[in-house]
Amino acid sequence: MNDNTRRLRILLWNCCNGISQKAQIDYFEAFKPDIAVIPELKQGNVATLKPESSVWITNNHSNPSPKGLGVLAYNGYQLTELPRDDEMEIFIPLKASRADFTFTLLAVWTFYSACKQGRFKDVKGKHCLEFCAMKHYLPILSDPTLIVGDWNLGPTFAKGDFLEILRILGENGIKSLYHEHYGLHPEISANPTFRSTRNSLHHLDHMFGSKYFYENMNGLQIDSFENVILSDHAPLLLEINTQSIASCA
Repeated sequence: MNDNTRRLRILLWNCCNGISQKAQIDYFEAFKPDIAVIPELKQGNVATLKPESSVWITNNHSNPSPKGLGVLAYNGYQLTELPRDDEMEIFIPLKASRADFTFTLLAVWTFYSACKQGRFKDVKGKHCLEFCAMKHYLPILSDPTLIVGDWNLGPTFAKGDFLEILRILGENGIKSLYHEHYGLHPEISANPTFRSTRNSLHHLDHMFGSKYFYENMNGLQIDSFENVILSDHAPLLLEINTQSIASCA
């Protein structure tokens, strides 16, 4: 068994208006992901990044070159789309599989008014998109499950909504992997993932995982903004020890 079959590397990176320049492509490839969840990816970028399996969805159908949410798989992983509520934009439920390991992946890009269409347009409070999506997809989020994406909320922005999402997920055994890894209270972040044009810093990008993932973490790193190429978001890289994957197949 080689190193590639002993670990799973999940990359989350909002690439900010697509990945097309060589420096940005090189930066992406340096993470060597098995699965990459990429908000703001353009459809034409998918082929450039050469995944073995991919899913890309947008809700901006009037733009000739819209941004969307891309999920890309490498190193033998294959993605299978699961039934999706099209008005819950943009939440993509998937099965990710390689050899004897299969897990559920819910990829997320939620960006306030622009993603809340249909019956969720202008809805706030307890019936908002984020809460309803979590409750809607909970029946498929059995262990092993990952929920990965740019939520545009977190412990440093819209904290109340973030804590409510953690409550909903926590009742089903799913935790914030960042807070588990660093031993931090959910209301605290020491590693911002977003830097605005006014240089305000927030933690908006998250990985939530079931028991299998938080018990088998080798690491969860957030890259420095000094390294980031052409984006206002810093990548998160999760590495999982998969030596015990047979028990979860």
